[in-house]
Order: sequence, then structure tokens, then C-alpha cells
Amino acid sequence: DDGLTSTSRSVMKMIGEAKYFFERDPLGQKVVDLLKELEEVFQLLRKKLRTALKSHLRELVAEGK
Repeated sequence: DDGLTSTSRSVMKMIGEAKYFFERDPLGQKVVDLLKELEEVFQLLRKKLRTALKSHLRELVAEGK
């Protein structure tokens, strides 16, 4: 075996282990659920920040007129 084949096998094994962890392992499934929840929180935060920025920019534009 050359180094590339060995490296490829190692990488594929690690990917398989990670996939198994997140799909089958109870702790991995909890991590996935928490990440999904965190994504929702960040989406809500992003929406609120954009709304606040939009409002602030409108105020600045109004002051400049």
C-alpha cells in the first residue's frame, strides 16, 4: 500500500465513525438536537439584529435630511 491509500482509508474510517456517532449513538443524537436548536436561536437573533439595524439606519437617514 502507498501512503495515499492508507490515508484515504483512515479518513473514510473517521468519517464513518462520525456519521455513526451522529446518527446512531444517543449522545450524538442529543448533540444533533442541540445544534438544531442552536441554529434556530441564531436565526431568530439574526432576524432581530437585522430589524434593529434597519430601524437604526432609518433613524440616521432621517436625521441627515
